Amino acid sequence: MSTARKYVSPKREAQAQATRTAILEAFAEQLSEPGRTTLSPSEAAARAGVSLRTVHVHFPNETSQITALGEWFENAIFPDGVELASGPDDLPRYYRDIHKMAIKHPISRALTSAKGIWRDVRASRRAARLDAIRKAVKAIGAPKRVTEDATAVLLSLSGGDASWTLVDQGLPPERVPDAIARTVELVVDDLREQVRK
Repeated sequence: MSTARKYVSPKREAQAQATRTAILEAFAEQLSEPGRTTLSPSEAAARAGVSLRTVHVHFPNETSQITALGEWFENAIFPDGVELASGPDDLPRYYRDIHKMAIKHPISRALTSAKGIWRDVRASRRAARLDAIRKAVKAIGAPKRVTEDATAVLLSLSGGDASWTLVDQGLPPERVPDAIARTVELVVDDLREQVRK
């Protein structure tokens, strides 16, 4: 039985990582185009300066392409992430942070509005975030119906798509995070008022 050691080349690994990153950046550029919701491996190959085969070696199918793009997006665009809301008092900060990150890069607009597989990937990535919001709202202790109503409103404001909707309505991007955070404060204050009644 052979006990040959596997050859490891740091230079080759670095080149492979650079190629992978170039392909992901090419995919990201595609999704940054207005109205674009699909990926083209052949266009990514041309933009990245690699062969179509190389694209498929790194990302053999649409699911792997979009999953990797989601991870790249999180790590390259939002390297520090957003700390989950720790409770009702922390919700405005949480929303401000979410929307500061969302408006940093135009690709967030494309990725938050994309359909198909990306929507599923996005949903799985956001599950913990949405759960933290639900728990924070429930912790206020307001009546069930108003808690449900407030939760639905806050969940609808929790993604980057809400940022871009406000920009489309004419709000300057730099004001979006504070506008949404103030709205969240109003919802939380209203829930607390419902508890006092």
